[in-house]
Amino acid sequence: MCGRFSVDIDDKELIHRFPNHNVQPFQKITNFAPTMELPIFLEKDVINMKWGLIPHWAKDGTFASKMINARSETLLDKASFKDLVDTQRCLVISNGFYEWDSKSKKPYFIHSKDNPLMNYCGLYSIWMDNNFQSVLTFTIITIEANNTLSKIHHRMPVILDEGNESRWLDPNNNFQSVKELLKPIDDTKIDMYQIDLNYNDNN
Repeated sequence: MCGRFSVDIDDKELIHRFPNHNVQPFQKITNFAPTMELPIFLEKDVINMKWGLIPHWAKDGTFASKMINARSETLLDKASFKDLVDTQRCLVISNGFYEWDSKSKKPYFIHSKDNPLMNYCGLYSIWMDNNFQSVLTFTIITIEANNTLSKIHHRMPVILDEGNESRWLDPNNNFQSVKELLKPIDDTKIDMYQIDLNYNDNN
């Protein structure tokens, strides 16, 4: 799963990659956690959303803590996701994520070797709370880990190769036409290193 990631973004790089979006300076958060809020990219918009998807049909917000990730293999089988895959896809902007070694329990930071951005495939939902206010939430799609990451963990977020962002975001592309993008990123494109066990930086 992906339970923590970093949003230490170069604003100029973001504007360069997304020239048609109204990109505002990102707050730098090196330890982004569930329920926190982040600007999420849609086809033409950038909208603040909370991490942890609440399905539109949910009676309350308790779903959020259970829905930070969505397994790519079962998207069409789950009521929470199957109605979102065609028209409510999104992009989660990051510069890397954290994973804990399933055996040693030591944390690692996984990042792109050559790219300052590491963008994840996501889905979003619009839920109405008890005060009839819209609450926008998102989840990150995961896949089986590539060979590099499988040394410490069996899952990883779906990381889009540069150039595929617009294809994933375009709601005119149905899920069947973009599902091939849901694959582990090539081993040669990522690197990882162990970080301090006491790492807990939310700044």
